[in-house]
Amino acid sequence: MIRSTPLLAVQLADALRGTFRARAPASTEVSAELLESARVSGVEALLRRRMPAAGRDAERYQMLEEALRERRLAALFAALEAHRIRAATFKGWALSRLYPPGLRPVGDVDLAVHPDDEAHAQAVVAALPAAERPEVDLQSNLVRYLPDRSPSDLLARSAVHATASGPIRVLGAEDHLRLVCLHQLHHGGWRPLWLCDVAVLLESLPDGFSWAACLDGSRRRSEAVLACVGLAVEWLGAVPRVTPPAVNVPPWFRSAMAAAWERGFRRSPEPLLGIPLRRLAPALRARWPDPLSATLHLGAPLRWVPRFPVQLAELVRRAGRHALRRWRGTGVTPAAGAPA
Repeated sequence: MIRSTPLLAVQLADALRGTFRARAPASTEVSAELLESARVSGVEALLRRRMPAAGRDAERYQMLEEALRERRLAALFAALEAHRIRAATFKGWALSRLYPPGLRPVGDVDLAVHPDDEAHAQAVVAALPAAERPEVDLQSNLVRYLPDRSPSDLLARSAVHATASGPIRVLGAEDHLRLVCLHQLHHGGWRPLWLCDVAVLLESLPDGFSWAACLDGSRRRSEAVLACVGLAVEWLGAVPRVTPPAVNVPPWFRSAMAAAWERGFRRSPEPLLGIPLRRLAPALRARWPDPLSATLHLGAPLRWVPRFPVQLAELVRRAGRHALRRWRGTGVTPAAGAPA
């Protein structure tokens, strides 16, 4: 990692290196600031593996959550199967099972279903007993992350994993790795856990994994996937089970990810409409898009183009989207030729 990146990100990446493997890493001192950052970003249990005689409360809690989520997921998939509904889970439990037990928070259940089955699936989830119903984020369209994948193809390539509680279907390895990389860029890459997920997926690739299938689709999105892969190798020491194509992480990408780790969660700001002119400059700074999500959303090239015009174009795009929503909400139609 280049040392011009924010110090906290450098320290966190160094401390997280290899912590996602079954063999515990060597112990070292971890500062209170680093531990607080890890607690907020979901990697506390991973970081505590570095600490001598550290408490394991987070790890024990996440082990219980993982077991409970597995049982509820298996029951959910049994119910969906009984209704012949095509579905597959991703992220959350599908990732936590690849870590040593208790090292990754499970979160809610992300469930991909075919658009034709969405209403039926919602009814099946609602009919489950409240005590056994997982918190489900039902998604019939993964266009935010995988606009170059059809729901039918995603479900056809999914795979069933046997568990002690019953079978659970997960997105195919090629689609899952692509989604996990692009998901973190969609959200600005602020959570270090997401890069750990990429590292764990790389070291868990199944036999027969195809990089050609993973990178099939939008060339620029595929370049972004490879940049995330390269960063997981460089920062976290990931050793891909199947060697990826040559990767060259752009310097701005590395710096932007480090800055996102340093900044942490950033709430989506309100639109600029109605803000007094005297407050416009700080309002623009608060709304200035991060380079990772701006590049992804605009489909901009990762190389040869400065990030400033990309971020500026993304700011204009977002402003236009807010304006269009306002027009629709008030029933006013933009005049012919008016900018969107």
